[in-house]
Amino acid sequence: MKNMSVRTRILATVVIVNLLGAIAVVVYLHQSYSKSIDSTAAEAGVESLAAWEQIKGEGVAVDPVGNPGEVQRILEGMKAVTGDEYGFLLDKAVADEGTYAAAREELGESSAWAERENYALLFATDDAAADKMQFERPATEVSENSQAIGVEIGSCTKTCHEGMTGEGDFWTIKWSTDSSSKGHAVFPVYGADDEALGVVYVIEDVSAQADGANRSMLSTLAVVGVTLLVSTLIIGMMMDLLVLRRLRRMTESMQDISMRVAGGDFSAEFVSDGTNDEIGSFEKFFSDFIHVVSTTLKQLSGS
Repeated sequence: MKNMSVRTRILATVVIVNLLGAIAVVVYLHQSYSKSIDSTAAEAGVESLAAWEQIKGEGVAVDPVGNPGEVQRILEGMKAVTGDEYGFLLDKAVADEGTYAAAREELGESSAWAERENYALLFATDDAAADKMQFERPATEVSENSQAIGVEIGSCTKTCHEGMTGEGDFWTIKWSTDSSSKGHAVFPVYGADDEALGVVYVIEDVSAQADGANRSMLSTLAVVGVTLLVSTLIIGMMMDLLVLRRLRRMTESMQDISMRVAGGDFSAEFVSDGTNDEIGSFEKFFSDFIHVVSTTLKQLSGS
């Protein structure tokens, strides 16, 4: 830095400060983007729970093993209402493998008992979505009002989210394999004796919201980037016009007049630019100083 000109130092400082500001803006906008997707995922769980109660009937208990067709009817009805994909994950503690297999057979499906550790998939509205319905926390630890548990990110960038998985008791963030964005949520299901029977798993396609939030974030970043670039150029121009050029003129004039006085030209005078700022004050001081020196030397020389 010592060998750099003042202009270079100032412009480098301005650029660094603006870059730090841009990074702060990027972090803030990305957090806002993530929160908007999180909120959408949370809303999906609440809306799905309301649809479950409406179609099932408030106060009506379900028997997923004894009457799996009722679970199928409710989940398909929910999908027709919300457009989301659903799956019923049966707690293995409330049914043995044989009873579960019989219930699956009644639905025309083969047993999937070994696919999950604590739950067994009873029914899902979509087979592809069923593969993504992975959840192992006890149903009693899930909020009765539903719990958002994860987001698949298909917008933004893969590098941004590639390593972010398995954070928190419920929440996970992972990169989508099909470029779509999906919110994942669950809510618990209890039987007539308030025994936890399992959870309903919700997958909502939030691609439109995610893409919209991403476009908004990128647009804001573009505006901020252009603003920072323009501000850097304007600050550099103003610094050059108001400070650096005046300093260069003052320095060159001081050198010239000092050499003239030293050579015996006692008539040399420095004329300040008449401003009252810091540079103008120094120029006035130097002008008075040269005048005193020139007058004194002239008197001493007898000229």
